[in-house]
Amino acid sequence: MFNALSLESLKAITPSIFTKEGAADTSNKYKHISTIDVVKGLMSEGFIPVKAIQSGTRKIDKAPFTKHMLRFRHVDSVPTAGGLFPELVLVNSHDGLSSYRLMAGLYRLVCSNGLVAGDTFKEVRVRHQGDVIGNVIEGTYEVMKETTKLLEHAETMGTIELTQPEKNIFSEVVHQLRFDGDETLKEAIKPEQFLRPRRYQENGKNNLFTVFNVVQENVIKGGLRGWTRDGQGHVKRASTREIKSIDQNNALNRALWTLAEKMMQLRKA
Repeated sequence: MFNALSLESLKAITPSIFTKEGAADTSNKYKHISTIDVVKGLMSEGFIPVKAIQSGTRKIDKAPFTKHMLRFRHVDSVPTAGGLFPELVLVNSHDGLSSYRLMAGLYRLVCSNGLVAGDTFKEVRVRHQGDVIGNVIEGTYEVMKETTKLLEHAETMGTIELTQPEKNIFSEVVHQLRFDGDETLKEAIKPEQFLRPRRYQENGKNNLFTVFNVVQENVIKGGLRGWTRDGQGHVKRASTREIKSIDQNNALNRALWTLAEKMMQLRKA
């Protein structure tokens, strides 16, 4: 039902997960377990990698230790009627600065969006000490229990119709989140641009889950354009870029999901 990434593909996309030792400046307490060993452990439990990304670095000697993120689906998982797959999100690095992070996620077929659950959902962190692989696998099952609630919330969001003022509030909060500290883009890109669907299936749909997905895609994939002025007052074009930073991607994804959940709770109250 989905395309799995082979070990060969993972090596080409995210070579840092194969690093055999930690960075030279890691502490004595740090126990290096290569992420690929964890991946193999998860695969033996039926969790198949479907997406992988690796942070960039300008320093060649740091490339083997950079942060990476992988998304997994269980081999037995099937999409819901709304085209959603539950997923496991795994983040790690080999520089000694990051523990293994496990989060619940969803994948939406209609727009190829990878969503990450918000702060109200359990996140498991496994330090690079002790039985790392065993602890990650145990944590995986804890996190995957959360996906049932995640799917239920997505379904509930799909039944809540937003008014235009509610949609405007949603986009204005997201506008502030996305451009916090970037006055140039905050001026150039208007909040309502986040509400514009990228595909015809979403046109005219005002339910909370669709609005959330439209906004999330516009935030993460970038490509929004507008006009601003430079220091001399000359008009110039400005556009948003795709969010490629793993930390920023996850932070924005989780903030957006939390925002959608808060709005869901307000409407249900």
